Amino acid sequence: MPNQERGEPPGPHQPPGPLPDGSIPLYGSQPLPGTPGGEPAPPPVGWGPDFGGKRQIQHGGPQPKRRRTGLVVSLFLLGGVAVAVVIAAVALRDDTFTTLAPVPGVGLVGPTASQTPQDDAPGTPDDGGASQDSMKTVTSDPLYATGALTTVGCREPQVALSTRQAVKAYYANLVGCLNRTWAGKVKAAGDTYTAPRVLFWSGKVQAPCAGGSSGAFYCDASQTLYLKFDDDIKLWTRAADPSNRAFARMYVTYSAAREFGHHLQRLTGISAAVRQLQYDAPDRETQLELSRRVELQASCLGTAFMGANKVPYGITGLDLTIYRRYVEAQTGDENSRGGPRDHGARASHQYWTARGFNTLNSANCNTFTASASKVS
Repeated sequence: MPNQERGEPPGPHQPPGPLPDGSIPLYGSQPLPGTPGGEPAPPPVGWGPDFGGKRQIQHGGPQPKRRRTGLVVSLFLLGGVAVAVVIAAVALRDDTFTTLAPVPGVGLVGPTASQTPQDDAPGTPDDGGASQDSMKTVTSDPLYATGALTTVGCREPQVALSTRQAVKAYYANLVGCLNRTWAGKVKAAGDTYTAPRVLFWSGKVQAPCAGGSSGAFYCDASQTLYLKFDDDIKLWTRAADPSNRAFARMYVTYSAAREFGHHLQRLTGISAAVRQLQYDAPDRETQLELSRRVELQASCLGTAFMGANKVPYGITGLDLTIYRRYVEAQTGDENSRGGPRDHGARASHQYWTARGFNTLNSANCNTFTASASKVS
């Protein structure tokens, strides 16, 4: 896929890729996001490349809940079952909703907007049997034995991410590709495949799982991917040269793919098993480590999809360089200033995303059998 901006001819100044010394060319007068001097900072979009700001929601980690003993328990923000992809655009400022066509071949079944889905409650502690079963699930789930992903021929839409409608179209295509990629694997693992719902939003959003968010997230209670289009537009329009545009597209693709990874964890029972393990965890540090294992696995599963489709989607050349150096290498808990260590350090994130992208295999995304040093 060409690296130049969609819909515009390449300018004479546009760099074809990394400079001879291996460095990334500047765009405009600013370095790429995550580099020293890269101000003005892009909008805060969670724990990605060094955008600053604090997360207001844990994408897949535990939410505190008090027990009689005072131990914190997770209301884990993963999963969600809906047998349709309903892609809705939400303009929260005027409370209008627009529904796009569902992905072909997927019917509309499950909770409607007027219904309130309920989270799966964590199990009640017993003699340890529940935790043993949960540990077996997270370490030996049949999804790990389904083999490497193969391409579904997913192609990136040739659109500029400068308007709400363009970003919606980009995500609609991407989520359809994710469904086609993962449906067979989930079924091969012996689970029922259901597509998530998708909600577009801007400004602020109220979800059943939390009071607010600074970026894309997956909500267990609403069984929905929440994708924030206004930040995507800001990233795209920050600078007009191909390096920035490549970053914007790769970050949008990665964000949706990793949040979809949380949906896979829900469908396979991994998220429910982790909730039980967190419920029985002896301390907060153990709970946070479990959260990091969940989040790093979602990143790995998301990038397995990207790696499987990198050729037809066009994740090559400058796009691949930008993705490797700024999405893979600059994402981590270090960017959530003052936040908990619940998603994984930059080094851990780079390790797991590279495993997914390079091997295409969920077996290599089994963070639950990894050493603690790999999920720091």
